[in-house]
Amino acid sequence: MNDTLMRQWAMLRAIPRHPQRVDAQTIHGRLDDLGISVSLRTVQRDLNTLATTFPLDFDESKPQGWCWRQGAGQLEIPSMDAHAALTFNLVEQYMQNLLPRSTLGHMAPWFEAAQGVAASQASTVTKWQDKLRVIPHSFNRIPTQIDPEIQATIYNGLLLERQLEVTYRALSNGKEAKTYPLHPLGLVVMEQVVYLVCTVKDYQDARFLAVHRIDAARLLDQDAIRPKQFDIDEFISREFGIRLGSQPLELVMRVRGILGKYLAETPVAHDQTMVTLDSEWTQVNATVPDTVQLRMWLRSMGTDAVVEAPLSLKEQLKAEYLELQRLYSTESSPEF
Repeated sequence: MNDTLMRQWAMLRAIPRHPQRVDAQTIHGRLDDLGISVSLRTVQRDLNTLATTFPLDFDESKPQGWCWRQGAGQLEIPSMDAHAALTFNLVEQYMQNLLPRSTLGHMAPWFEAAQGVAASQASTVTKWQDKLRVIPHSFNRIPTQIDPEIQATIYNGLLLERQLEVTYRALSNGKEAKTYPLHPLGLVVMEQVVYLVCTVKDYQDARFLAVHRIDAARLLDQDAIRPKQFDIDEFISREFGIRLGSQPLELVMRVRGILGKYLAETPVAHDQTMVTLDSEWTQVNATVPDTVQLRMWLRSMGTDAVVEAPLSLKEQLKAEYLELQRLYSTESSPEF
């Protein structure tokens, strides 16, 4: 009886949530990997038995695919404690704009279980929900919509290290979507957008695709090939920084007010130095990447930061501010 219980528990753990599915042959193989030796017929019989008690679903394909029914509650053994419940509560509350809606939907059973723990336990841990707030530094935007089946296929490709065939709509060229094979390497989330890092066809240079612009995805039988010199952290630094120049900049700027204290606490570079100029201004010197993000950050500080060097950056920002002054000085069109 104990062997049957352990086998069926292992089977339940091997069954994915909707919309992913797994067939009896695959479950049989996973049991074998765990040292549980039974016949395929026993696995099929167990699945039919478990489906009478648990919210399992199956399709009519060949081989038959099994999954936990959509909306099924989370089975927790051992049960979720207050610390885990707090973590899930915070993820649900503060990751809404960072995770795809399909991922949040997939996590719904855990969120519901956490809410149940918080409601049933008079724990000081769960009361942290009322004592903690996270304020985003940048302006929030509505997260992009990702097809859950496409997302599941991409995640499978990454986890199984298999090639994918995708149909992708590039935003820049305005052309029709193209279909091609690719080798998935990783995922990056930036400003509410999920990007798939990959190589395309037989090319060795990595690139990134916005997952919400993938119109179709199919898992291929071929193994994904990872470039020997690929490093995802180096790739992020190089590509997601949107570099404008290959060499770093020796930034010199004057800052005033509370900004000087803020930069003293959180430097922009390891070699940052600061010198007090007078009662109002502080000079900051730092070696920084030549990126779009640098310029966005400098613009965000307005009149509290003045770039002194390099001269090319100073002249660029000066020209932008003069153009802004011209635009704001121009009378609005009648329709406004």
